[in-house]
Amino acid sequence: MGLLNRLFGSTESIAKEIEADDEQLLEQWKDYLGTVLKKRVIIEKLSLDVRLNDDLKELKLLLILELTNIHGEEKEESELISDLESLEHSKKVRRVHRLEQCLGYAETRYEYVHGLLHQLHSVLRHQMHLVERLHKDHKHTEKLISHLKSQSELEAEVLGKVEKIETFHELFLALVKGEHIIKTMDAREGRLIKRMQRGVSKIFSQEISEGITYEWAMTVFNAVQDIVMDHEAILARGLDPHPNIDFEFVNRPGFVDLARSSVVPLRLKRDRERHPDDSVFSFPKRKEVSEEMINAFVHMFREWYNHERD
Repeated sequence: MGLLNRLFGSTESIAKEIEADDEQLLEQWKDYLGTVLKKRVIIEKLSLDVRLNDDLKELKLLLILELTNIHGEEKEESELISDLESLEHSKKVRRVHRLEQCLGYAETRYEYVHGLLHQLHSVLRHQMHLVERLHKDHKHTEKLISHLKSQSELEAEVLGKVEKIETFHELFLALVKGEHIIKTMDAREGRLIKRMQRGVSKIFSQEISEGITYEWAMTVFNAVQDIVMDHEAILARGLDPHPNIDFEFVNRPGFVDLARSSVVPLRLKRDRERHPDDSVFSFPKRKEVSEEMINAFVHMFREWYNHERD
C-alpha cells in the first residue's frame, strides 16, 4: 500500500507501525519529486499522434511510486470523467490556495500539510486512472488528455505550496508514521452529517431558513464575524489580526468551543417556545449535545466556510 493510501485510509492503518525509517520515507518522497518535471513535459506534449502509446507507457512507469497506487481500484471512463468534471478546474485551484488561508498557521500546520497531501493523493490517483483509461479502448481521448493536463497543473499548485513550508519533511514524517494523527469523521459522525439539513451551504444560499441547524449555523457565523471584527477579542484568543483571521479562527480548536456553547441557549429557547406556560425547571432534563453532533456540525461548517464562502 502506498504511503498516502495508508495515510488516508482508516485510523487503524495509520496507527500501524511503519517499517521504513525516516531516511527511506524521505527517499520515497524525493523519488516522487524526481518524476514531476518529466511527467509535466510528457503530458504537455500529449496528443493523438503516433507517439501517444509510447508517451503513455513512459508516464505509467513514472507513476509507479511508493507514494500512492490504485491497485484494486476500477473506474469506468464515464465515471472518471464525471468525477473530474464535478468541480471546475479553477475552483480546485482556488481550494489549494484557500488551504493556506485556512490552515497555514503554526497551530494548524499539521492540518495544512495533511490537506495538501490529501490534494496530492487525489491528483496522483486521477493521473493513474487517466493513463490507464488512455491505454484501453475509449471514446474520449481528447477529453481524457485535457483532464490529465489539468491534473498536472493542480499538482504544480500543490507542490508550490509544499515548497514554501520550511518544516515540511518533519511534518510529512510525523503524519505518515502515525506520530501525529488528524481527527477525521468516523462512521457515526458521517451519518449525522447526512441527517442534518442537507448542508450549511443551503442555509447561506437561503434555501433553508428555519430549524435548529439554521439557527445554530447563523448564530455561529454571526459570532465569528463579531469576534474577528473585535481587536481585543482576537488578542484575547492569542491571535494576531491579519486579513484572513476569520479563516484561521474557524479552523482553530477554539472554534469547536464556540460551536458547542452556541447550541445550548438555542435548545433552551426552543424548549421555552414549545412550553411557554411551564417553568423552565419543569422541563424534562435534556441530554447534552453529543460530541458526535458537535463534530458533525463543525465539519460541515468548516467545509462551507473554507471552500464555498467568498
